[in-house]
Amino acid sequence: MIKVRAKRGVCIGVERHLAVGECADLDAAMVTFLTHIGAVEVVKDEPEAEHAKVEGSSTKTSKKDK
Repeated sequence: MIKVRAKRGVCIGVERHLAVGECADLDAAMVTFLTHIGAVEVVKDEPEAEHAKVEGSSTKTSKKDK
């Protein structure tokens, strides 16, 4: 399964839809098709990047507190 984020509203199966910005895990064939039509983008290592931002902001806060 490959994690993707919707660039626009898109149907990903029967009774399954993604709104702009929503993420889902999809099989490779579906990802290939949806990226080809410009509906989704593959998400790579996003949780680590968000975690780094949180750590950076917490160290800045601690410096201000001192």
